Parts: sequence; C-alpha cells; structure tokens
Amino acid sequence: MKKWLLVLFVCLAFISPGLAGADEEMGGEEPVTMMEEVVVTGTRFEQVVEKIPAHVTVITEDQIEASGARSVPDILRSLGGVLVRDLNGNGNNQIVDMGGFGETADRHVAVVINGRRINPIDQSGIRWTLIPVENIERIEVLHGAGSVLYGDNAMGGVINIITKEGKEGFQFNSELGYGNLHTRRGYAAVDFGRGPLSVHLGGVRFETDGYRERSETERSGGFGKVRLDLNENVSLFFEGSAGNADFELPGSLTETQRDADRRQSVNPADEGEDSDSFVGLGTELDLGRFGLLNLHLSHRTEKRDSDMASWFSFMMFDVETNGLAAQYILESDLVGHGNRLTLGFDYYNTEYEAFQGAFKGATTNRFAHEKRTLSYYAQDEFNILDSLILNIGVRYEDPDIDLGALVGGVTNSSGYDDGETAWNVGLAYSFMPGSKVYARVYRSFRYPVVDEYTSIFTGAINSNLKQETATGYEAGVRLSVFSKLVLNLRCYTMNVKDEISWNPVTFQNENLDETRHRGGEMDFRFQPAKYLALYGGAGYTDAEFTNGANDGKQIPLVPEWKGHAGLEVNYLGFRGRLQYNYVGERFFGMDYSNSQKKMDDYHTVDLYLAYRYKFMEFFFNANNLFDEKYSDFAFYNSWGWPGFFNYYPMPEAVYFGGVRIYF
Repeated sequence: MKKWLLVLFVCLAFISPGLAGADEEMGGEEPVTMMEEVVVTGTRFEQVVEKIPAHVTVITEDQIEASGARSVPDILRSLGGVLVRDLNGNGNNQIVDMGGFGETADRHVAVVINGRRINPIDQSGIRWTLIPVENIERIEVLHGAGSVLYGDNAMGGVINIITKEGKEGFQFNSELGYGNLHTRRGYAAVDFGRGPLSVHLGGVRFETDGYRERSETERSGGFGKVRLDLNENVSLFFEGSAGNADFELPGSLTETQRDADRRQSVNPADEGEDSDSFVGLGTELDLGRFGLLNLHLSHRTEKRDSDMASWFSFMMFDVETNGLAAQYILESDLVGHGNRLTLGFDYYNTEYEAFQGAFKGATTNRFAHEKRTLSYYAQDEFNILDSLILNIGVRYEDPDIDLGALVGGVTNSSGYDDGETAWNVGLAYSFMPGSKVYARVYRSFRYPVVDEYTSIFTGAINSNLKQETATGYEAGVRLSVFSKLVLNLRCYTMNVKDEISWNPVTFQNENLDETRHRGGEMDFRFQPAKYLALYGGAGYTDAEFTNGANDGKQIPLVPEWKGHAGLEVNYLGFRGRLQYNYVGERFFGMDYSNSQKKMDDYHTVDLYLAYRYKFMEFFFNANNLFDEKYSDFAFYNSWGWPGFFNYYPMPEAVYFGGVRIYF
C-alpha cells in the first residue's frame, strides 16, 4: 500500500504545477482571495477570527460535501488535533477525542447545534447518526477549553454545528446515491425566501448492510428552519428536527477471531434503536446603542432501546430536556477604547428514566434521574489597541442532580449540588490582516454523568465521585500571507484533577490520580491558484498520569501522533480531493499500566471526484482506497474474557457515488 501512496503523491507533484499554470494562462480570471473569516464559537457571537485568543477551525459546506462523510465525526477526522473512534464502522457509537482523554473522550467535548447544547447526561454519547450532514451549513471547532461560554463538557474543545437557512427565491436540491456494502442514500431540500421570510425544509434517508456481519443500519430524518424579520430590529426564528435510527451491533472480536475473519460477528442478536425530536423558538432584538438581546427556548425528546442479548441486558431510555438561553451583548467605548461585553445565562432541565432487564421488553430494574443546571457567564473583549484584544471571562454553573435506582428490589437515592467556576484570560494580537499571535490561561470543569454516579449492575450510587477540574495554558499563531496561505500553530498544556474513569476491578467509576494533557497542533492551507489548494495538518498529544501508581504512564487510546495531507482541485466544473491520513500507535483501552503491546498505527487514503454540468452534479467517493486493515478502538481485558486483546475492525475500501440535482 505504501508504494501506492508514493506513486499517488509523486503524480500530484507533477499535476499541481500544471494546474497552477493553467490559472495563469487564463488571463481573464480573478486572483485568489480569502475573505475575512468570521466565527461565532469563540465568543458566542460573530467575531473575526484574528480577535479571538484561541484556535478555531471552520469547515464549510463545500468541504463537508467533498469529504464524502456520513457523519460529523467523519468530517472531523481530517483535523490535526481531533481523533475519532468508531466502534461499529457504520457511524453508530462514534467518539470524538480532543485533548487526549481516551475512554471518556466524548464527555470532554461540548457539542452544540446553533448554540444549543446536546451533550447527554448519561454515557450514551452524542447520537451522531441523527445529525444529518446534509443540513449543515458549516462546522466551527474550538480547539481547547471553552467552559466559560459553554460550561460542562467543554474541557477539551467545542464543536458548534450551524445548520442551513432558507435562501432568496425558490431553490430545490436533491441527492441520490449508491455504494458497495449495499449502501443507499437519498436527500431532498427546498429553500424559499421572499422579503422578511425565509424557509429551509429537508429530509434524508440512509441504509447500509455494513462492512461486518450484523452491522446493518437504517436511519431517516426531517428538519426545518423558518426565519421572520418583523422589522430591522426584531427577528423571530423557529427550528425543528426529528430522526430515527435502527442499527445492529457486531461487537468486538478477539485477536484470533479477527485474524480468522475480521468481518464476522459473534453477537447474534445485539441491536439498538434511537429516536430524537427537537423544537426551538427564538428571537433576536437589536436595541440600537443599548445592545443586542437574544432569547432561545427549546424542547428535546429522546427515546432509545439497547438490546445487548449477548450480555443478557436490555435497556429502554426516555429522556426529555427543556432549555432556556438568554444573551445580552453591548458594544461601546470604554475609557476611549472599543469594548464588547457579553452577559448570559443557560438553563437546562433533563428528566431521565430508564428500565433494564435480562431480555427484550423486561423492566426489572428502574433508574430515575433529573438534572437541573443554571449557569451565568460574563465575557469582556477590550481593545487595548486596535490590534490588541484582552479577553476576560467567568462562568458559574450550579447543577442540581437527583439520582434514583431500583435494582433487585433495593432502592437507592441521592442528590448532588456543588457549583463550579470556570474562567479565562487571553490576549490576541493581530500583526497583519487575517493573522494573529495569542495566549491564554483558563480553568474548566466536567461533572460526572448520571450513570457514572450510579452502577447499572447494583444500583449503588457513588456519592464520593467528584467533578473534574483543570487549569490550562495555551499559545498559538495564525498566519495569513498574500491571501494564499493560512497557517495555524497551537501548543497547550492542561493539568487535570480528579479525572473520572471506570475501574474494572471495583465495577464503579472513580476519580483518577492527577493527569496532564499537553501537545501541539499545526494545520495549513495553501492556494497558489484559483483552481488548486494544498492542505494538511498534524497533531502531537502527550496525555499521561502525573501521580499515583501509574505516574508517568500514558492514558490509553491516545496516539502521540496524528496527521493528514491533501490536495483539492476545482477546474471547469470538476472538483477533486485526495487525502492521506495517519494515526499513530497507542495503548489498548483499560491498559493504564502500559504493560501490554500497543495498537498498530495505520495509513488510509480518501478520494472524492465530482463534475457539475448545468443543474446536475455527478460524484464519486472512496474511503480507505487501498484496503488498510485497522481498528479505531480496541481494549485489553486482564481476565482474558472474551480475549485479552479485543478489537472493533473498521471497513476496508468503501465506495459511494451518485448524482445531485439543483434548481
């Protein structure tokens, strides 16, 4: 395979100058320009990226399309500081790791959709398959802690998903595609905009047999957003979505089973079903010189069934969340200098009920939890100079958690109420347009989720479990040169106290000894001509214990190195993208003592091709083009059951092609 990689990139080296030269020969073409990048994630309101003392990556709609991704984590795989693990290879049970948190990574990244938090209050993780990538306008990724603005979970980073809005006039677009593994996908959306009203409506259907036995997946969903500008100062918006996913769970394979047939499944009946619906209503008020006021109400209903027949465990979940968020922004001069003050609060109330039994439909055990969280935050951006911004913020979060369990006829209940504070102090200096150097120091936190407190085996509640806290330091540079090159460099260190992890000996979650997460990231995009772009990135992570029995040992499942490099072409209706990916060695899950061998590193290549003719675009996508055999996730079991080393194999080459229609 590595010979093929060499051939491909040598070919690219010859192709690239030719395409760049083609741009010069067509003298009528406009020069390459990169518009001033504006993001909302770093401040929860629009701000040019060079004024934010943090590294924010923006992934556009075109880049999402060209990635061929079926889920948000698949889109994020190409970022240098982001690691993705997929347990089933079909998009279900995907985990995004930012900052090197290993087994609990999904609880250390805050995920928001249009500013609304969607992190669950249990260990189920984000249901990524119910977030249709076809409805995403762009994704903004804040690398590093964002606890001041986003609170709980935002210790390693923030993923902010911005969905599409209606466009002017009437527009229709659709997609129909087919791939190997009997994969089918259909999508359709309409946009309507006239005067103060804009509407976006759409739906998607996806089916696949999956790479492994018993990895079949079906999912469908609909979504919509309506915006009405009552006048130049008052806007209303309504958004909603509903989705359902049915999936099989192939489970892990021992080393012997994997070597014999990596596509097999030894779980004959494990499966699950998810449904998720959401409605939101909001308003934006422009108060003139008195500032801006944003209000948002939301309601979300989640229902999940998990039938783990191989473990004699069936669970039903019913979760409802109501949210209210308010934000006030005032831009004015302070002692003769520009200043922006942001004040806000977030309130979420989640009612959680789950039933458990030994077979499908059984309700022997019951878990009833409720979490009410009220948070207040303030952030100030002060222009010391026109090009030098001081950013100071603080947040106080006060959760009120009620825990209840009835297991084996024994009732347990407890409560938890312990407020926590996050803060951030940063400086950003813009030394030329689009460029900056920045530094910041911060404090962040993460609360245990309800089933980290509560054992599903016994119903016992661990009242000694503490919330995690961290102090971090970060510095970075963004360089934009002649509107052709953008380079980002970031380094960080974060000291975490009371990090939470599962103890397979005591069968409960416990606070670990002190840990340290440090590393560096680099990414670049070089566009020498209108038709050609080269890009790439790399991430280094050193996550280790700094105290206790495992002092100096690395946190499992965290590779030291990860990287990618690619080329994009956009020429006379043709779009193409070729990308190489690398993930380094890392210790197996649960090998805290680092006493066992490491998981193998792996190399993959992805290809995307598309050609647009009038109102139609034909496309083809290939992931893992050269059939690399690897696993995103694996764990070590010292008991040797089902095996000492247990793997979740990822698919070999996956192909998908189809047609898009635009009106």
